[in-house]
Amino acid sequence: MRLALNCAFILTAVVLCAAYKVPSAQVRVFYPKGFEVSIPHEEGITLFAFHGKLNEDFDGLEAGTWARDIPSAKKGRWTFRDRETVLNIGDTLYYWTFVVYNGLGYREDDGAYVVTEYTQSGKS
Repeated sequence: MRLALNCAFILTAVVLCAAYKVPSAQVRVFYPKGFEVSIPHEEGITLFAFHGKLNEDFDGLEAGTWARDIPSAKKGRWTFRDRETVLNIGDTLYYWTFVVYNGLGYREDDGAYVVTEYTQSGKS
């Protein structure tokens, strides 16, 4: 009986942990240069990481051109910012994100954002 209860507890914990889904990233591209990728803050998130490449898909879980850990949220969002890169209409930003949520790590893989327009201002 005790073994069955322990197994049920472990199974429940695994199911609950696996149920977390990393928030979808929001991408904003600025003119004439710069971009940001962010997710909204949720209670339990303690780290956000962004990995990205421009116009080149990932080959597995490589770091990419950009690989940065963001240790804190600001204004309710976890945000990676690049203020120097020029992205043109038609470019594709490939990315994957990583979040530490309640002490466990979770990824959102295979992100792709095609630049179709610019956000007015990259200043914040």
